[in-house]
Amino acid sequence: MDAIHHAFGDSAHAEVATFPAGNVSITLTKGEHAATIDGHPESGWGWTVDPGDDEGFSGHENTAATLDEALADIRAVLI
Repeated sequence: MDAIHHAFGDSAHAEVATFPAGNVSITLTKGEHAATIDGHPESGWGWTVDPGDDEGFSGHENTAATLDEALADIRAVLI
């Protein structure tokens, strides 16, 4: 949550789910936009901004090595 607030400020809302194996799923909303981020600190992160309803769980086109990199990339798309 600290990394999310650092990248987006307090106006962003995030829902974070952590799974037993350490995988993390984040839904981030800011204004009228939403981003999904899925990954693990050791294997990397996939992310999508404003996913379409028809995309479902088809995976992410964008990847990042770290969560901070994924957040920075998402911030760049939203600004």
